[in-house]
Amino acid sequence: MWEIMNTPLTENELKASDFVSIVKQEEQQHIYKENQSYLRIVDFQYIGYEKFGRKYLNKVLDELRAEMPAGYSAEPAESRYDYKKMTIPYTLLILFIALIIFVLCSILFESLTRPFAILLTVPASFIGVFLTFYLFDLNFDQGGYASFILITGLVVNSAIYILYDFDNLRKTKHMANQHKVYLKAFNHKIVPILLTILSTVLGLIPFIAGSQNEVFWYALAAGTMGGLLFSILIIVIYLPVFVLKRKHVF
Repeated sequence: MWEIMNTPLTENELKASDFVSIVKQEEQQHIYKENQSYLRIVDFQYIGYEKFGRKYLNKVLDELRAEMPAGYSAEPAESRYDYKKMTIPYTLLILFIALIIFVLCSILFESLTRPFAILLTVPASFIGVFLTFYLFDLNFDQGGYASFILITGLVVNSAIYILYDFDNLRKTKHMANQHKVYLKAFNHKIVPILLTILSTVLGLIPFIAGSQNEVFWYALAAGTMGGLLFSILIIVIYLPVFVLKRKHVF
């Protein structure tokens, strides 16, 4: 360290100590719990050929294992994550949930086109998840993927409430103006929908009130909250576009 700080960098005898300083301080001790075991993650930067880096890492781990007491172990973490392998189970689960929703909505509304209007609100609400992780600079991991599954099941409820009331009013009131019928159904259901969304968001606050140590739960709560809040815009603006028929004037 002394050599780095005091060796001249240029012909003008400029040294690193003239501009920078190096201090040693204790890092926050983040300890995670996984599979009934406590984990302490230690990392370091390495620049060079991966083969030699892996060889050096294994050497250091062997030295650590020789000094560790019983019950402790040191294992290398995967340096590369297979995101494709990680996303496949969540994607299949989301598609399976969407299929169930489509079948149930087809039976409920006695239509094959109305469920599409409901399901289209789901990918639109995913925008809120991506915006949440982007704007707040959060790490998108398994918790983020799991939030997609929660949103898939929660967002469609709001659309079902409005459209079911919309169809019932059209049958009972026999009103010709579908825009007025939709507005009436919207006014009937928007308050319970907002209360449901806000209560869910408030229930997830404890998962993000502390810190990001609980990586999975933090990402799950943040993604779900962002998607649900964004779904309010989807219900207000996006849903009527696919439900109401436009008038054609010739």
